[in-house]
Amino acid sequence: MKIKTCQPIMQDREEITRVITDFWNQTSDGWRTIWGPHIHHGFYADNSSLTPLEAQELLINKLATSLEIAPQDKILDAGCGMGGSSIYLAKNYAAHVTGITISQKQASIAIQDAAYHRVSNVSFLIEDALRLNSFKDNSLDIIWSLESCEQFYDKSLFIQQAYRVLRPAGKLMLATWCSDKEEYEGHHAKQYKKLCLAFDLPCMPTIEYYNTLLCSHAFRISQSHDWSKEVMKSWDVGLSLANAYSVIQLIRMGGWRGYRFIKQARLMREAFRLGRVRYGVFIAAKPA
Repeated sequence: MKIKTCQPIMQDREEITRVITDFWNQTSDGWRTIWGPHIHHGFYADNSSLTPLEAQELLINKLATSLEIAPQDKILDAGCGMGGSSIYLAKNYAAHVTGITISQKQASIAIQDAAYHRVSNVSFLIEDALRLNSFKDNSLDIIWSLESCEQFYDKSLFIQQAYRVLRPAGKLMLATWCSDKEEYEGHHAKQYKKLCLAFDLPCMPTIEYYNTLLCSHAFRISQSHDWSKEVMKSWDVGLSLANAYSVIQLIRMGGWRGYRFIKQARLMREAFRLGRVRYGVFIAAKPA
């Protein structure tokens, strides 16, 4: 068996979208309880003394610095989760941020959090990142996609839509899980498929594939990084946090599916350790 990592292993786009939506509707409360306002990796590098929140906010700040975010910039957080990054960018960088998610539960949590923190320059919509129907051509300064693209069914279509809605010289930030090879076969193909099914990933292309894809859509790449070593500790931290709860507590917070997800996190930790999964970071601009 051979599997190309740039091609979806699940062919029904509507079905996988429904599965992902249901997952986040069912488990977001549990994730928030365990992990806090952000549900993405932290940037640890050689600093092991950081708390999970400090590491996650350090990652956000490193990405924001690379983007040179200016006050009043119009930012789209594509796949905003529970709104952690959206609220942080609006509050700390004075940007006007719109977060989109396909999960009603996540949007509700994000709206409540923004109100609680009295952040008015942020809003949230139920919106498909592959369509962006609510956004006009050439209307945004920055698109922020932090660990969301891995669950997008069609990566090329997302980048095409991003190009459409960005103004000339607008920037796209893409931080996403990537495979280490363009194609797997035999045992490695089975392991790749198992990982994708465990995390509802239609496909997980390589860093090189994303570089090529961005260029094919006329983006100009200014930065392309592999942050695997810097973020890998996040899986140890996440599993440690989850292990503080009993099986019954985990099921109550996220149902059986959420509990299975926690158990399957060991698969991703092992894949990072073996180098089969990489953490790709890309900064690209639409030509002026």
